[in-house]
Amino acid sequence: MTLVIRSATPEDLTQVGELTAHAYLADDLLSPEDGYLDELRDAVGRAGVGTVLVAVDDGQEGGRQVVGTVTLAQAGSPLAEIAVPGEVELRMLAVAPDARGRGVGEALLRAALAHGTEAGAQRVVLSTLVEMRAAQRMYQRLGLRRVPARDWSVEGYSMVAYTIDL
Repeated sequence: MTLVIRSATPEDLTQVGELTAHAYLADDLLSPEDGYLDELRDAVGRAGVGTVLVAVDDGQEGGRQVVGTVTLAQAGSPLAEIAVPGEVELRMLAVAPDARGRGVGEALLRAALAHGTEAGAQRVVLSTLVEMRAAQRMYQRLGLRRVPARDWSVEGYSMVAYTIDL
């Protein structure tokens, strides 16, 4: 795999939305009837109010394929759930199931942290479902720390918060 991390193009966004929804469904994090799937599929909407990064497998036979994505939201944007001024919030990190275990999530996270630094943020924050253990291990490995005071829940889903100073 030849991985390239870049900003999503308008041509990427339909694939980004479907990849994000598929990744959450593949992990049994949501049911097919869950209304949140519409939000996961709406990469066009996310790109209008945030920054959508993609991981592209440039070595894929038949062309470039999006294998992962993450969205960055500024505090106060419609996408930000817990970010306060000076923070950028990471949302909807997703890796295609067949691309997992190859460093795609880590490459996206590192690129998102670099983007936050370039944007002048003092800190990056994110929320993750309690069940997302592999993602939490990656966050901790890359230096993010738990912030239990910022944990929250919505519609029966428990979210745990992580942060890192830039």
